[in-house]
Amino acid sequence: MRYRTQRQRQSTPVGIIRNGTRILSHLVDVSDGGVRLQCSLETRPGEVLQLHAKGAIVMAEVRWIKGNHIGLQFTKDGSAADRSRFLLRLIPGKQQISGARVHGFTEL
Repeated sequence: MRYRTQRQRQSTPVGIIRNGTRILSHLVDVSDGGVRLQCSLETRPGEVLQLHAKGAIVMAEVRWIKGNHIGLQFTKDGSAADRSRFLLRLIPGKQQISGARVHGFTEL
């Protein structure tokens, strides 16, 4: 049996940074392992994108595409502090797992 992390439904704008260009998308749900976005981005599974939300940036790999929905999994080689900071911005009541500070980025 495959373990699925609990997902939180959201309705939040999220920026995708790809090749230096920022594209606006809409977050549909989020979990500890990744996110589902709604956007019109032409991409393919395996591509790694930067996600920007409320001052936090995290790296995520495209896992699946269905119509205008994209499923992304946070990369394992990314910083745990960055992932924690990103999730703190999106999941109400989420506890911080590291003492990382936010610096240099503005909110969407």
